[in-house]
Amino acid sequence: MLRNYIKITLRNIFKHKGYSFINIFGLALGMACCIFILMWVQDELNFDRYNEKVHNIYRVEEDQYYSGEIYHVTVTPYPCAPVFKERIPEVVNTARINWIGVLLNYGDKSFYETDVVGVDSTYLEMFTFEFLKGDNEKALSQPYSIIINNEIAEKYFGDENPIGKTVTINNQYDFTVTGVFKKLPHNVSYTFEIGFPFEFLKEIGSWSESWGNNSITTFVELAPNSDRKAVDNKLTGLLREYQPDSETDYMVAPLTEMHLYSYFGYGHPVGDIQYVYIFSVIAVFILLIACINFMNLATARSSKRAREIGMRKVVGAVRTNLMKQFFGESLLLAFIGLVLAVLIVILLLDDFNELTRKEIGLEIFSNWIFLTGLIGITLITGIISGTYPALFLSSFQPVKVLKGALTSGVKSTAFRRVLVVIQFTLSVFLIIGTFVVFKQLMFMKEKDLGYNKENLMYISLRGSLRDNYQSIKASLLRTPGVLGVSASNHQPSLIGSNSGGADWDGKDPDKTVLIGQNIVDYNFCKTMGITILEGRDFSEEFTADMVSKNDTIGGFLVNEEVVKIMGLDYKSAVGARFDFFGCTGKIVGVMKNFHYNTVKQKIEPLAMGLAPEFIRFVEVRIAAGNLMETIGKIEKAWGSAVGNYPFEYHFLDEDFERMYRRETRMVGLLEYFSIMAVVIACLGLFGLALFSAEQRTKEIGIRKVLGASISKVIFILCKEFVILIMVANIIAWPIAYLVMKGWLEEFAYRLDLSFLFFILAGILSLVIALLTVSYQAIKVAVANPVNSLRYE
Repeated sequence: MLRNYIKITLRNIFKHKGYSFINIFGLALGMACCIFILMWVQDELNFDRYNEKVHNIYRVEEDQYYSGEIYHVTVTPYPCAPVFKERIPEVVNTARINWIGVLLNYGDKSFYETDVVGVDSTYLEMFTFEFLKGDNEKALSQPYSIIINNEIAEKYFGDENPIGKTVTINNQYDFTVTGVFKKLPHNVSYTFEIGFPFEFLKEIGSWSESWGNNSITTFVELAPNSDRKAVDNKLTGLLREYQPDSETDYMVAPLTEMHLYSYFGYGHPVGDIQYVYIFSVIAVFILLIACINFMNLATARSSKRAREIGMRKVVGAVRTNLMKQFFGESLLLAFIGLVLAVLIVILLLDDFNELTRKEIGLEIFSNWIFLTGLIGITLITGIISGTYPALFLSSFQPVKVLKGALTSGVKSTAFRRVLVVIQFTLSVFLIIGTFVVFKQLMFMKEKDLGYNKENLMYISLRGSLRDNYQSIKASLLRTPGVLGVSASNHQPSLIGSNSGGADWDGKDPDKTVLIGQNIVDYNFCKTMGITILEGRDFSEEFTADMVSKNDTIGGFLVNEEVVKIMGLDYKSAVGARFDFFGCTGKIVGVMKNFHYNTVKQKIEPLAMGLAPEFIRFVEVRIAAGNLMETIGKIEKAWGSAVGNYPFEYHFLDEDFERMYRRETRMVGLLEYFSIMAVVIACLGLFGLALFSAEQRTKEIGIRKVLGASISKVIFILCKEFVILIMVANIIAWPIAYLVMKGWLEEFAYRLDLSFLFFILAGILSLVIALLTVSYQAIKVAVANPVNSLRYE
């Protein structure tokens, strides 16, 4: 029986090649899109599963409270980990990790390395590492030991065995290589290339014994079946012992949820899990559109198979036999589509990886979970595609069929129209969604930041280079093409926040506020292009502006948000007492608000102090034009000031591009899959247009004989489809409005949901539909009416 069904299916495929191609290719495209999305979703959900103890590892996080609002942070104090292990029975192990950039030297090779961590040796016990050389149990047991991954080993040592070799950090500290580990997979949240003992951070001054200084990441390994809520309460209780006045709450977050659910700051953003939901829904939409194609074409061409069905019923076939046959046909077509879909995936996998920045290999096809997903997609496709055609075709009455009395009924025609409307409702929804997401991304990228990010270079001052800052500054200012030089403690686009004991006259003593803080040099605002709304910038004419290491008095520049929380106007804020971060001083100027973090976050209060000895980054404003020539001159000036230190620079506008790299990739994916959804819908529309033209051939011939013009005939054939597309738009618009309005509310700064998006989507869908059906309409309209009247 099965063999017979397969033979009949293959016979029908070759008998109706055009329709079969549309059906199979549409299914293959839809299934290929689903496979790509399934790959991406599985990779996202598998983040950190590389670690063998993944289900027992948790990150310690905090909820801090400022003016009644929760501010969530994922960093902790330096000294807390040993206390957690000693005092909390559920804590089996702890590990701390902190990122720090260093200058690494070996022989004549010298590079700035940024993917470097100070890490507890217990980290290697908790997390999974594959050591290629050395012993992971002892690799970080000695004070000046260092571990590197295989790529760093090749970069510095080539074919040499790195074990036992000495490398120098920041031209000061000699470390011995004790281990080489295999580069960590791309889907691991916490990766690094170089690691040294955590205690070394004390030696270089990156350490604080205070329980109020949150700067490092702390992991705990809990005993199996531990009560997380009980652990949270115990962690918070320990904090109260060391900081009795603290209102902060501690909690543990599972490593399994870190990638998709982690957040930092005010509110509770949904994290990257939203993309998993979005693309899973898109996969369902695309598969549904492909299945609708199959159903539409199968029922539309029912009259072509009516005689076959009638004959089968006459010779004894019952309805269940026919339903099995049609289900079998749809499943076979689905499996043929799967084979083509897999071929498409194999051909385009490298391009997909490049677009998504993934490293998904063909070995994923050997993963039983993934294979189960593929089989599931195929069965779902076959069942959905075959259900209505099987019920519809098997219901034909043999007497009417054999008499030739069967015509396409009103119900089946109406059902096909409903399916077309559903297809294009989904397609229009995706088009609108793509427009809105793309424009929101452009809105964030193009938003006025409050300063000029173009032609602004910054250079990191590592180690002893800070001592050379004044000579570096003088050398750079003498360089042609350099318009300004300043410096700061924080990278301009990533300024941190701190409660810092902010105080001013009239402040509610019970009110704790979170204020961003940065330490800068003279001319920082001028170099950055930040506007001073009231008062003045830091000036060498006012010696009281500067804070030195042994001083606690200095001036402050604050942004508009600080003035708001102080309850003052700009004029009265200038000269007001302002204590912050252990310094007592006065506000010397009010800066116009500027974004010192991603535009996805609202602008928070910010205060800046003047203390050049604490700076870590040099900002250089470059004249427009001849950029590469100016960079070459800056490199020479750098060399003359600091000797053989590598010259490594970044541009601020590139930083902002990197900030939105993930969003850019997601928009790219959304665009591609939306285009595929429209293409698949158009394949079905083309098939229906072809069928409609065939069915109305004689009618068109008669109309032309009676004097109908070509344009009138084209209008008649296209009118039905135009009406269906308009109905689809009417349904899609309010749904898209509500969904996208909700999505935009996640952003602190967002575009207005313009009606133009909906108009453009409507016009685009109509144009695409007309282009799809017009070929068949024109072909029939220009045909000789004599041939049309001879049809059938």
